[in-house]
Amino acid sequence: MTRERIRTPTGRNIRHGPDRLKAMLAQRVAETPSLIDIPESIESPTPASTSYATESFDSRAIIGAEVTVLGAGSVGSHCTSLLAPAQLRINCVDDKRVQPRHTQGGRTIYDPSQIGLHKVDALRAKVMHNWPGTTIIPLAYKTSEIPDAELLDMFARSLVVLAMDDPEEIPRVARLAYPVTDLVQIAMHAQAASGHIALSIPFATPCLACTLGISDATPIHRLDSEAGSAWDIIAVAQAASRVIIDLLFSRRTGQPITRWDVTQNLIYISNTTQEISPDGPGVAYEGSQKRPGCQICNRLP
Repeated sequence: MTRERIRTPTGRNIRHGPDRLKAMLAQRVAETPSLIDIPESIESPTPASTSYATESFDSRAIIGAEVTVLGAGSVGSHCTSLLAPAQLRINCVDDKRVQPRHTQGGRTIYDPSQIGLHKVDALRAKVMHNWPGTTIIPLAYKTSEIPDAELLDMFARSLVVLAMDDPEEIPRVARLAYPVTDLVQIAMHAQAASGHIALSIPFATPCLACTLGISDATPIHRLDSEAGSAWDIIAVAQAASRVIIDLLFSRRTGQPITRWDVTQNLIYISNTTQEISPDGPGVAYEGSQKRPGCQICNRLP
C-alpha cells in the first residue's frame, strides 16, 4: 500500500503518514485525570495576575511554568516580553551587552539608558518592571560556556525557546533538548522579510536538524547585524509567543491544542509578498519527516 503524497506551501511533496505529534498530544489528554483546578479567585500581590481567559483558555493555568530562552537579541527580547503577562519563570541566556544600535527603531525592547548592560540584565529590568508577576533569571553566558550536563538539567524542567543566532550552537542545543523537552526555534530570514518557527517535540516530531533539512551548522547564516523592520521582527516574535503559550497550556492542563494544526511543526511567517505567500503577509504551515539514519530522532524513547 502506497502512502499519499501531499504538496506543501513551499512546493515540496511529502508523504502523508501517521502523525506522531497529534497522537502524542492526544495521549497527554488521556494521561491527565483531570484539568488543573483553577480557583474562581486567585490572590496575587501584583496586577499581573489579571485573568486572560476564554471558554477554552485561562492563563492562570500556566503561572510559574518554566521557560528557557536562549538569546536576548531582537527576537528573543520581544518574545520574552510577549510571554511576560503569563507570569512565567524564564531563564534568559545571552552573554552580549546592549549597544546603541540595539536601542534604535524598536529592534529590541531595550532603551538608551541600558546601553552597556548585559542584555539579560536589561531584559530582566524591563520585563519585571512591567510584569512583576514574572521572574527572569539572567544568565550572562555563551551557551558554549555551559556544560552539557548543566544545560540538560535546565532543559529537563522547562520548555526551550531557541532564539539565538549562533550557527555552531544551534545544532548542539537542539540535539541536547530533543530527548527531554519541547523546543521552539524562532529565526528571522534575510532583512526580516520572513521568519520561521520550528517545533521539536521529543519522539513526536522530527528533530530540529531533520525539520530544517540540515546536517551541520554550515547552512545556518548569522543575521544579527541584518537590517530589518521592528514590525516584521515583532510579527514573528508574536506568532512564536502564542505557539509557546499553547504548548505550555497543553503541557499543564492536558488539553489538546485546537487553535492551530499540530500536525504541522514548521511554521513560516511571511512579511512580504513572496512564493509562500503570493497575496501578501501571512502564515504557512508545513510538516516534516525524520530522515533515515538520523541518530538524534530515530532513537527509541
